Amino acid sequence: MPKVSVYIPVYNVEKTIEKVLISMFSQSLKFDEIIVINDFSNDNTKKILNSFKDIKLINNQENMGLSYCRNKGLQLSKNDLVASIDGDVVLDKFWLENIMKTLTDEIMMSGGNMIEKNLDNKFNLWRAKYYSQNWGDKDIKNPSFLFGCNTIQKKKLWSEVDGYNEELRSNGEDIDYSVKIKDKGYNTFYCNEAKCYHLQNDDFKSLSTRIWRYHSYGYKIRKPSFLRFLKLTIKQIKFCFKRSVENLINFNFKFIVINIGVLINFIKFEFNNTFKKK
Repeated sequence: MPKVSVYIPVYNVEKTIEKVLISMFSQSLKFDEIIVINDFSNDNTKKILNSFKDIKLINNQENMGLSYCRNKGLQLSKNDLVASIDGDVVLDKFWLENIMKTLTDEIMMSGGNMIEKNLDNKFNLWRAKYYSQNWGDKDIKNPSFLFGCNTIQKKKLWSEVDGYNEELRSNGEDIDYSVKIKDKGYNTFYCNEAKCYHLQNDDFKSLSTRIWRYHSYGYKIRKPSFLRFLKLTIKQIKFCFKRSVENLINFNFKFIVINIGVLINFIKFEFNNTFKKK
């Protein structure tokens, strides 16, 4: 089997990173190289990482953002096949073995099936319903995009598409990267059997921030403006209305409260981003 490097971009993941790394060392097919890019974490992440001896640890001297870390991980990888796992994602034992099977002369990059783990939390349950990071239980050639949380690619692809857009510091980089792959005429693949589990445990504040980042950083109009603010607000109102009608029919009142709260915070965050930036 060809050798595979894997990199993990991390920021303040003290609650999850140990489990993530243990899952990497427990794979049925072993990673040849494990690189961790610590993006200037200010919790105990660095201390935990220092306890692992068989990893290559890169400590950024300032917070550089997710896309920078992705580019750095790929740049430093010594192998032609490079996987990427987020710092709150635990791999199934056969993740690498299953996803490796999908890479062919035709398929340049593949993504796996990330499943939400902590569904006893209503905020995680809401996120799993409306913002799942998988394409379901069937394999798909050339899905709309590959979720960045768990992927594997041929390193030469990264060079061909000029890497990740470093202006996208926390969200939207995976969609942007997938578009560049398609524009170059390359094929991607979604592998249902390459399973992994999301350990993120949201509260109302973290959920609202996550949803705002997802839509704001991933939106086609990049530069903040009144027009962008208006279009994004209308889009979120429509989402809220549609979801709330569905929830009302199903007597799911706790989701209606989350819908409204997420909408209010989205408008607040986007307003500040548009009109209060220095």
